[in-house]
Amino acid sequence: MFNHEISVLIVESDLETQRLYRQRLIHDPNISLVGICSSISSATLLLSQTTCDVLFTELDLPDGSGLELIKKAVEDFDVSNCIVISSQKSATEIKEAFESGATGYIFKDEPGAGDIASFVRIVASGGCPITPLAARVVLDLIHDKSRKGIRRKSGTKVVDSPDNPLSPRESEILELLAKGMSFSEISDILQISCHTVTAHIKKIYRKLQVHSRGEAVYEATMLGILER
Repeated sequence: MFNHEISVLIVESDLETQRLYRQRLIHDPNISLVGICSSISSATLLLSQTTCDVLFTELDLPDGSGLELIKKAVEDFDVSNCIVISSQKSATEIKEAFESGATGYIFKDEPGAGDIASFVRIVASGGCPITPLAARVVLDLIHDKSRKGIRRKSGTKVVDSPDNPLSPRESEILELLAKGMSFSEISDILQISCHTVTAHIKKIYRKLQVHSRGEAVYEATMLGILER
């Protein structure tokens, strides 16, 4: 991916952690450590004066969140590889980091988290260093967007009809069934258990006098409950 020394900027306020990172990088012939900064302001100043292939940043910085720095690095200084190394583990922080432009996320207490040179090599080979738990959060975010996209694309919806024997909740679930949602996806979207979803679907089948999803959608369409 790179045909030159990889320039690295680290933003970390803890002095001991700075020392560890410096030790891991300065003897690597393929890496150029352009600086270690303790704040967003000092990192922004350095970015305005030099080029940077890979930015590593903590989120909890003295003058703000590392998320702000990632946005600046990506939008103002064209840094394409921003890696978070942080103690922050909440799904919200992880999602916001990737939405801000991060391309990797490492937990500080993960074994090997101090071997920052290995993360540079992962980037150099075209990869993205990421903790498994953070990867799961990203996958969940992608799947959630995918489910929402399916709902937006499908024109199937329940309409008001005097012939509709279903309750409002049952009608809502019927609409999601017609859109091709699985029981677990319906559970996630409506924030109810899979057991509750199954119970509602059994009631839908009984009221429509059918035995399958396809029959339910067909019968509801014939009754004017569903329209496409």
